[in-house]
Amino acid sequence: MQRRSHEEWHALFQEQLASGQNMAVFCQAHGVCPKYFSLRRRQLLDDAVPSKTTKVSPFVPVAVQRPAETLALEVRLGDRLQLRIPPSVSPRWLAELLHALRG
Repeated sequence: MQRRSHEEWHALFQEQLASGQNMAVFCQAHGVCPKYFSLRRRQLLDDAVPSKTTKVSPFVPVAVQRPAETLALEVRLGDRLQLRIPPSVSPRWLAELLHALRG
């Protein structure tokens, strides 16, 4: 087992959080026992907190934002018709629509 300093453990905890991987997958990829990783995280976080009653959450708040405009195909027939089609539309359906509009 590799000996790590407090700073190296903190860096490893941050790397695990930033990776988005769960602890088991991250530990396996880095050759660390998941139980020991969890123990060291608790020990070092408890040391960093002055009061034992204060809890430190390992979770970071995340806000997911959707783009203002979703991608869409725009079909125009002159100035009189404009149609916005989402990318989920079947190509066959779109071909039939265009054929019918041209007719």
